[in-house]
Amino acid sequence: MDKNDRKRIHINFASTPGTPLLFCTPAQATALLREERKPVFLIRHGLTAWNMQMRLQGRENIPLNADGHSQAKHCASFLGKALIENKVPLKSVYTSPLTRAYDTAAYIADSLGFEKPSVEKGLIERDYGSLSGLTPAKKKALYPTPADYPKDVESIPNAARRMKRILSQMCQEKADRAIVAVTHGGIMNALFSSLTGGRAGLGPNVTQNCAVAMVAVGKGDIIPLAFNMNDSVFPEYVSEIDFLI
Repeated sequence: MDKNDRKRIHINFASTPGTPLLFCTPAQATALLREERKPVFLIRHGLTAWNMQMRLQGRENIPLNADGHSQAKHCASFLGKALIENKVPLKSVYTSPLTRAYDTAAYIADSLGFEKPSVEKGLIERDYGSLSGLTPAKKKALYPTPADYPKDVESIPNAARRMKRILSQMCQEKADRAIVAVTHGGIMNALFSSLTGGRAGLGPNVTQNCAVAMVAVGKGDIIPLAFNMNDSVFPEYVSEIDFLI
């Protein structure tokens, strides 16, 4: 990925699903980290059978399928290699308590030389309540608009506020100078749609399984750095950020 590619990705919020989106250049990210902010790497878990069926999983404990395990192993390989080579100061890998996230995090923890991931309950998926298990078509038939959703559904604004709160707490309370956290698509989409005014986390630009996002947390802010990074973007992006500041 040359400089022109990075510029194109940075300014082009394309309509192609899964396109990596860079909100800050590596130089800008380094400047933010110099201001006593912590880098947080957010990873969505690998693929599940319900993902394949486009069913809302919410807090149902659906495991990774075979493809999900393969995705998680691949993500762990390129993520771990890049973080180690660039001496990102890590102490642990944190994860949602749900199996699909925990198993993804276990591969990542192993790639970084940690015995196992640490469970952080606040990283759990958005609560879809009565919508859990529904396909898009079934949801539309039962509840035509979000205004019709049952009251047990965690709204996008509430989910975004919850994720902001837990990330801020983690960065304040934990000794880690950088944080790796495995979580879920719904909560990541809520967070990034809030942080970016809908440029990420909505429509075609939703998070993909085992994609990597980055935010800078501290000084009362959560600043989006990147979204939906894959093995062709993440290693070079990280290599140009100074984490040892």
